[in-house]
Amino acid sequence: MPHSSPYRTRLARTAAVAVAGAALLTLPSTAAPASAETPHATPWTSASWTPHPGDWSPYVLAPTGRTVTPVRVLSADPRGGAVQGNPDTVLGKDGGHGHVRLVSTGDRTTSPLLTLDFGKDVGGRIRIRVTGASATPPKLHVCFSESQQFAATGPTANSGEAAQAPGCDTANIWNGYPGQPYTYDSDSHTFTLDPAHLPATLTDPQIRGGFRYATLFLDGPGSVDIGSVSLDFAAAPKQQDPAAYQGWFLSSDNELNKIWYAGAYTVQLDTWMSDTAKSWPYTTGEADHADNQVPYADPGQEVIFDGAKRDRVVWQGDLAVQAPVTYLSTDDVPAVDNSLSSLAAQQLPDGYVPAESLVGQHNQDEIRTYGEYVTWFVDNQYEHWLYTGDRAYLARWWPALTKATAWLESVRQQDPQGLIAFGTAGSCGHYGYSDCGHETYVNALYARNLDQMARLAAAQGDRSASATYSTRAAQLREAINAQLWDPKTGAYRLSREIPDAYPQDANATAVLTGVADPSQARSALAYLRRTSWGPYGALTVSPQTPNASISPMYEPLPSGFEASARLAAPDPSGALADSGLDLIRTFWGHQLAADPGGTFWEKAGTDGQPGIAQFTSLAHGWAAGPTVALTTQVLGVQPTGAGFAHYSVTPTPGDLHWAQGRVPTPHGAIAASWRRSGGTFTLTVDSPRGTTGRLAVPVRGKERVTLDGRTVWDGTRAVGGAHAGSDGTSVFVDGVGAGHHTLVAHATS
Repeated sequence: MPHSSPYRTRLARTAAVAVAGAALLTLPSTAAPASAETPHATPWTSASWTPHPGDWSPYVLAPTGRTVTPVRVLSADPRGGAVQGNPDTVLGKDGGHGHVRLVSTGDRTTSPLLTLDFGKDVGGRIRIRVTGASATPPKLHVCFSESQQFAATGPTANSGEAAQAPGCDTANIWNGYPGQPYTYDSDSHTFTLDPAHLPATLTDPQIRGGFRYATLFLDGPGSVDIGSVSLDFAAAPKQQDPAAYQGWFLSSDNELNKIWYAGAYTVQLDTWMSDTAKSWPYTTGEADHADNQVPYADPGQEVIFDGAKRDRVVWQGDLAVQAPVTYLSTDDVPAVDNSLSSLAAQQLPDGYVPAESLVGQHNQDEIRTYGEYVTWFVDNQYEHWLYTGDRAYLARWWPALTKATAWLESVRQQDPQGLIAFGTAGSCGHYGYSDCGHETYVNALYARNLDQMARLAAAQGDRSASATYSTRAAQLREAINAQLWDPKTGAYRLSREIPDAYPQDANATAVLTGVADPSQARSALAYLRRTSWGPYGALTVSPQTPNASISPMYEPLPSGFEASARLAAPDPSGALADSGLDLIRTFWGHQLAADPGGTFWEKAGTDGQPGIAQFTSLAHGWAAGPTVALTTQVLGVQPTGAGFAHYSVTPTPGDLHWAQGRVPTPHGAIAASWRRSGGTFTLTVDSPRGTTGRLAVPVRGKERVTLDGRTVWDGTRAVGGAHAGSDGTSVFVDGVGAGHHTLVAHATS
């Protein structure tokens, strides 16, 4: 969930880094899935692509195998040397028989640059076929960048990085962080050449996670003959075929479809073996490496890092998005288990749970910084139980859950008015800013935790604890509404201490966690739409907000909350759902139209550019929220009981004409599809044995509803003994057993 680590608090006091004079590029028309196959038309390369039911696989960005080749040579710049021969030879299209010669007359500052484009963000180990070299060969380096914009080439690019690591963006603390000088090469990787053993295929000894562009350069006089270049794709290593998704989504909207698959691919790019973490800070002169073990994680299993490029550690808040994305797409539950377990095992004696993997001194220094993330620890464990139904896993970590909740409650009890504030605990850090006040955002998250703990306690057979948690949740919601709801403005305040700011996170989470009643929810979301939406999406806070600890910028985590809140808020008109889809298309569509395309960013500034310039992670899993919302809210499939023993399919169609998808569960897949035509809405569901569902169809009036051809709702009430009802926006039927079912809301005459 982090936007990075060492700079969170400092960024809270500064505006987003403005990136001037360099326009982001769209995916080139020649870009294709990163594989050895011939490029062909896909939804990613064809502007006229039309979605067709069942045809979801062309949207998948993950490769079908582990060998990935570049799709084009972006540039071949001789600079002070020479590029001799056809640069396209490195693409391997001549059968691997040719080569291109790079000739350098000096050091890396004058070396020729050969830049390859892999078509989208990828990650792993570069392989280079070297067919020959001069008697005394120069050093051969490869630089990496997620975008052209931040690939250092100009003399002042990236705080001077071009003189040290031409073609690289900045992936390591603190060297070259925006505003600080780049003083040595901490980003390129070096290949060792032995002229006596050429030709040879050289493999990068280090992985690089998160890059689209690879730039070859030389350091020292001499020449190197380069044959084909490829990548050993190392992300999602335990997924035998990364493109073989267990869950999928498809709809009548091509843009939303691409956003779903970009989110799934972003999380795959963040999934690596647990011994490929980064240990920071680097010492001066230390080369780039990602080879540290995540503490307490199974070394033979994957984890899910926050970002592919950096930080490359596991974070509680990022997993709040990444874990559901994983459950709904690849179903790589072992990667989630290993990630959550590694964080739970770090719990401190007083119950506090550190936000991130304690890899290296930097993360150790942050051990008590982020009180917010303790709420995400509880949420992650609850969601794991809900999606997997793994009672043994819950039992293993139940003591840690009760201790973490007790720590949160001990903080709340310090306030006579009954709200949490992390100032006395020294844990005021957030996902994107720092504030020590009694906030709506954190208190709403804790209210949801108490509801979750009530359910988990009941599952553990502890009815007394369940009742206690439920009582506390009700008391906390009452306190939030009494102290932080502003009826005059019609929105929730940032905090008691900052009452004149009404941020996105406060209002979206108040809706999602049930703190807001339906009227408050509609009012709060209307306030955000009226005051805080910009050209690229929804801002963290209105630009007119005075003296707030949070600055206006585009943060993907709370933007995901807001999109989901708009889809969740009760609204018979459907306008809120439409606005939720509009927000997804605007903010996440903007990222897809920019370089690198196909993955989602850590953050963005008010100018729509990556929010920390060259340091920004452009494949950051906490930005993948729409993947979850499109499956669980638009398609409508979500678990309501442990491991989908009970589930619901409640579509929120917005302005879509149809949607369909598949959701993996421990019992087998649930397949769902819906379509509306001429005022009739038809939902079809296939569910496995061991599951019982609630099926629902949206209604606008007194539609008659049938289940498998039998009338269950006559427009005003249930008939025929059906377990049917209405909440004013949908008609639902409970207790639907396994098998194939069709629920239809018939157009009224």
